Amino acid sequence: MTLSQRDRRILWHPFTQEKTASAVIPIKSAKGSYLYDEQDKAYLDLISSWWVNLHGHAHPEIATAIYKQANQLEHVIFSGFTHALAVELCEELQKILPDPLSRFFFSDNGSTAVEVALKMSYQYWVNKEKKERTLFLSFEGGYHGDTFGAMSVGCTSGFHSVFSDLFFKVLTLPYPATWEDDKHVALKEEKALIALDEMLKNHGKQVAAIILEPLVQGASGRTGSGVWDLSDF
Repeated sequence: MTLSQRDRRILWHPFTQEKTASAVIPIKSAKGSYLYDEQDKAYLDLISSWWVNLHGHAHPEIATAIYKQANQLEHVIFSGFTHALAVELCEELQKILPDPLSRFFFSDNGSTAVEVALKMSYQYWVNKEKKERTLFLSFEGGYHGDTFGAMSVGCTSGFHSVFSDLFFKVLTLPYPATWEDDKHVALKEEKALIALDEMLKNHGKQVAAIILEPLVQGASGRTGSGVWDLSDF
């Protein structure tokens, strides 16, 4: 039995229809931008946005740093503990961020980071004794992850409709889809801003935060999400 056949008997793969998908490709090794299968056939890996291979596979400096750190301290819980590398990383990140963004919370993946941000936004208003602020704003077609809060604020992306009965309520805004040399970009942005103003006029006192992808909607898409507190409204 091949590795691909053994895999199909025991593993579920993300975003895959198991009954109709073609056989998975067993990968033996990787180096730089290439993956290598059991016959040493090379595949150019262009999926840097999925998980953590932005700098290529088997990068010698990264591998050495991981090995060195694993021999000293591989993990410590942040509940009641800390360590120098975490503080140093935050200090370096703080230097390149706008002044209001001065505190950091570590999470282990994008979906969970969105969940944490949504919970922080909600708890902020609870602590302010404004429990009526339970609504979140998001753009139509936004994609923010696959946990339930992230799916809720990305409900119009179409990826998660089977779970829609379990989502919390989200208000969606029109996304000003545009491109380089788009002659109508100003009009599209104006329409989106008018819709935002109208939404805040009608629901501003119930909104906890707005979540958006600040660069581009790629999936209609995911390049990173940001949750912005609407404490001014």
